[in-house]
Amino acid sequence: MTRLILLAVVALTLSCRPARTEENVADTTRVSDSLALAEMIAVRERAMIDKNLLLALAQFADDATWVNSQGYYFVGKEEIAKFHAMLAMNDSLDYFYEAGTPLIRVIDGETALAYYSWKMFWYLKAEPADTVTREIGLMTLLARKEHGAWRWVAVTNQHTPDFYQRIDPVSMD
Repeated sequence: MTRLILLAVVALTLSCRPARTEENVADTTRVSDSLALAEMIAVRERAMIDKNLLLALAQFADDATWVNSQGYYFVGKEEIAKFHAMLAMNDSLDYFYEAGTPLIRVIDGETALAYYSWKMFWYLKAEPADTVTREIGLMTLLARKEHGAWRWVAVTNQHTPDFYQRIDPVSMD
């Protein structure tokens, strides 16, 4: 009798589950990819704060490109590494770095866009209380999935007047 009740409960449970359709699988994959990309941004933020260049650069494809907020165009992971080293290894300046909440747009199973605001407040190492420059901007990243792992392939960085913790759509009236 107990076995019969257990079988009935299992059968009822299975019949109540939604069928695994391609759409459900695609939605689950999209959510999983969005979470993976958001985590990459969190890792980048931590790497920038800790000045861990190896960790920050591990996320880039070898053929990645980067346009920084001053409009300089860097081609290839090696040049992007030199740019990051210039930021992190400055003799006289140090920085405070913060990233906002990312907005992820998975385009398909192999391509995605990520946007997030950032701020980098530069100060003199000799005088940490004295902020020299306040940079605020928006990062736009194009990601490509390679062998099951996401990699940044193109980054554009632009200055904005304000730091937005979250990026919300606007409507033009």
